[in-house]
Amino acid sequence: MCIMCVEIFRERMTVTEARTALRELVATTENEEELEHYQELSKATDEELLELAKDSQPSS
Repeated sequence: MCIMCVEIFRERMTVTEARTALRELVATTENEEELEHYQELSKATDEELLELAKDSQPSS
């Protein structure tokens, strides 16, 4: 799970803020796995983005 997903899940980051962060993350990451994750998030609707952030949290 990425730090952005954690922040969205904990409601410390809005979807709008996440969209801005995603553009920066996609442009700067060199890790292929991270890039795929960020690209998946950037293609998601706002509702899907929230769901993906929720789904990325570890089970308790």
